Amino acid sequence: MPAGEEGGPLINGGNFSGILTLGDQNMWSFTANAGDNVMLRLGSSGFEGNLNLYGPNGALLKTAGGNSTDWALAYTATNSGTFGVLVSSYYPGGVGTYALHLAQFPEAFIVPAGEEGGPLTNGGNFSGTLTLGDQDMWSLTANAGDNIVLRLGSSGFEGNLNLYGPNGALLKTTGGNSTDWALAYTATNNGAFGVLVSSYYPGGAGTYALHLAQFPEAFIVPSGEEGGPMATGGNYSGTLTLGDQDMWSFTANAGDNVVLRLGSSGFEGNLNLYGPNGALLKTAGGNSTDWALAYTATNSGTFGVLVSSYYLGGAALTCCIWLGFPMVLLSPAVIWVEA
Repeated sequence: MPAGEEGGPLINGGNFSGILTLGDQNMWSFTANAGDNVMLRLGSSGFEGNLNLYGPNGALLKTAGGNSTDWALAYTATNSGTFGVLVSSYYPGGVGTYALHLAQFPEAFIVPAGEEGGPLTNGGNFSGTLTLGDQDMWSLTANAGDNIVLRLGSSGFEGNLNLYGPNGALLKTTGGNSTDWALAYTATNNGAFGVLVSSYYPGGAGTYALHLAQFPEAFIVPSGEEGGPMATGGNYSGTLTLGDQDMWSFTANAGDNVVLRLGSSGFEGNLNLYGPNGALLKTAGGNSTDWALAYTATNSGTFGVLVSSYYLGGAALTCCIWLGFPMVLLSPAVIWVEA
């Protein structure tokens, strides 16, 4: 690589900056294993970018570029080795600066200083910022049978969520014309799962909050958030922000009749009820600010409850819960559990 030029090895999770002068092009490389899911994203200033991806044998595998300053290139490696990346201007005469980002699943990744990403904790809310052409890598561990719900609220861009399995396979994606997206998935095996946060549309930039709910695993309630165990007769209030979701729990015995009731202000609510093994038992929600969910427990143990907005973009002013047995009644303006 000539002195004063950019290029060389890419590190998974890294962001690499460069400058294109007139007629310039920069060469980069990374190593991958067969089956790896690779996402390259290029954000440029002063020119419309172009990305070429080359295989270990030098064959051109894929290209992305054109009339935008933000381009993503996704590829699943069919063999192992060193891959090449060429960054250039799509149109003649383009010059300026750029940032190149590499996300590669399921390989280990770094989180550069000043960037967001890393391990997610069940129940946690994690904030981040996307710049032009940016993408953030997160991870979570799960057991087979776990029900996972990721929710992304964004400001300044329409978000996109990709979920990758322990083998790097793309399991599910959600995103598009909204600043609030939820992704639900039931794990079929154990291991570390990957999450990629990005802008769905080219050029999107702004801040976001990412929330993880995972049943039946132990969860935290971050400072300033609502959730946790519900005691018989208790009354619990809460607030949902954009893309938020709150986790609650209660214990029941086989044969108990449970009625959860959710009342909300400022959004139409959604209630999910999960069993002691994490299975989704029942859901209630839609075009109303008052929802009831009735269920007869078939086994004993700790049950999970997820409160969220049914419609994308909903945010609540207040929420509360009352618990009793053998009937349970819940409501985010009020959640009840009654015996």
